[in-house]
Amino acid sequence: MNMFRILNSRHMLCIALAVALSALQSCASQAAMEAEQAAADQARIAAAQETARIAAEESREREAAEQRERQARIAEQQRIEAERRQQAEIAQREADARAREQARIREQQQQEAEALAQAAQERERKLARIAELENQIADLQSSVVDSDDANALYREAILVAEELVDVLTNEQTKYDNVDDQGNLLEPLAKDLIGELEDRKDSLVREAEAASR
Repeated sequence: MNMFRILNSRHMLCIALAVALSALQSCASQAAMEAEQAAADQARIAAAQETARIAAEESREREAAEQRERQARIAEQQRIEAERRQQAEIAQREADARAREQARIREQQQQEAEALAQAAQERERKLARIAELENQIADLQSSVVDSDDANALYREAILVAEELVDVLTNEQTKYDNVDDQGNLLEPLAKDLIGELEDRKDSLVREAEAASR
């Protein structure tokens, strides 16, 4: 009887030990699984963080590349615009220069035309004056009076008038000798012509006074 109780007690002890050992093994296995799970979670977190870091880096690189591309486009547009403005300014300066040159040429041509027209008018006036003087000389030559003083004055007036005709005739050749602008290369003898006109008129007046 006692032996049976002893054996039964040992059997129960073995069972208890087996249950305890199984419990210990189960706890150890659970801890291992939890540790493995924690390691896996940490690995996933690390991988996710690395993926996020790489994505952020790639995003920054794309943004930087896009920024550089935008800046390059802006710089190119600015360069093209500056070149366009420069070409427009050059074209405007050239157009202004052409306009000024054309205006200068027109003004020069107008001045030449006016000079030629004025010279032609002056030439016609002198030709008319020559004809007038020749008629006056003929009148003076026919003006014979009883007064010797008057006749002497008429003869002197005729000589002055003839000299004036010679001077006016010589003036006509000067109108054929002009520069590109129509200006006379040899000045007109305006002072001499004026003096001869005054001298001739004075002699005629004196002769007319002496003949009265």
